[in-house]
Amino acid sequence: MPVITEIVTLPSPAPGSQHQLIKHRFTGGSGGRSAYVQAGLHADEHPGLLVVQHLLQRLQRLEQEQRILGDIVICPFANPVGLGQNVFGYVTGRFNLANGENFNRNFPDATQALAEIVSPLTGQRSDRAQLKDLLGQSLSSLALRECVASGKRALLQEAFKHDLVLDLHCDTAAVMHLYCINDQRKRAVALAACMNIGTVFLEDEAGGQPFDEAYNKPWGMLVENGLTSPEQKGFAASIELRGQADVDDELAREDAEGILRFLALEGLLAMEVPEPDVHRVEVYPLEGASHLQANGNGLLVWKKRLGEAVSRDELIAEIVPLDAPLGTPRIAVNSDVDGVVIVQPLFKLVRAGQRVALLASKTPLPHRQPGKLLQHF
Repeated sequence: MPVITEIVTLPSPAPGSQHQLIKHRFTGGSGGRSAYVQAGLHADEHPGLLVVQHLLQRLQRLEQEQRILGDIVICPFANPVGLGQNVFGYVTGRFNLANGENFNRNFPDATQALAEIVSPLTGQRSDRAQLKDLLGQSLSSLALRECVASGKRALLQEAFKHDLVLDLHCDTAAVMHLYCINDQRKRAVALAACMNIGTVFLEDEAGGQPFDEAYNKPWGMLVENGLTSPEQKGFAASIELRGQADVDDELAREDAEGILRFLALEGLLAMEVPEPDVHRVEVYPLEGASHLQANGNGLLVWKKRLGEAVSRDELIAEIVPLDAPLGTPRIAVNSDVDGVVIVQPLFKLVRAGQRVALLASKTPLPHRQPGKLLQHF
């Protein structure tokens, strides 16, 4: 079937302006499983925007070859408002300049409305189409007139129609990693292996109501009410495609192929794919992720590279104070965990209290609490 392009027009944020979401729908015609992929929810994270373009090219060829078995919907940019926030030549697409809110926080919480809908159905197993319809109903009562909030609802409405949801992000400077929930460990590890991602962070509830959590929590409620099994619930993951500077055709093509391998593994594409090597994937509790803070102001000089192992109390970087008296020694930055360097800042001029690293550790940290695991930045 031909590709269908849909345009969702969002409420105008100001006189004379308009924003739109674009979706490309590839329909296999089987009426079976489906997947949704979006990029650019943080509009200053651009590697995913290029990955999606390569993905669209490959899907067009696969559609012509009649190798698409399920429905696949691609949103090439999920945040048109953020893409338009250009301040002195820099796209400030992580936070909404209207109110300071992180664009990937405070998505609609469908659980309360869903609880009322499913209460009479408790224990009645439903097929996937019925479950998706229930999820869609949970958002129907939201009357949102503001542009960004309406866009979030539209993204979640689309996600609820699908069995698999992939949200493409990146960090500042990073190795590839992804975030998912504990009861989807097997799928998350398979996805990581398909995409050559070596690090997976798992949690029960991150908090802050980001996009993937807004999708996962209602599905969890359907399982709790006996309407489906844990094995049949929907799957959502946030994929971090390295760092902001990693906008590269070769990398993007490789990442797109990894997504296609996962979709084929899930039965949405007629492609021969090798069994993913899950043994190369390391899983960490999100409670063990250390957001290491700078202990002074100055220029950050790293002694460890991304992906390298670190030991607790080991020197991993130094801060060069720029305004100190002559002869003042550099400020040591030591690891607070036994783990791996996952993220470093792209810009190296730092201030005290700023995050200077994300370190992955197998041991949960006492100050990292479920439901409060996402940072405000």
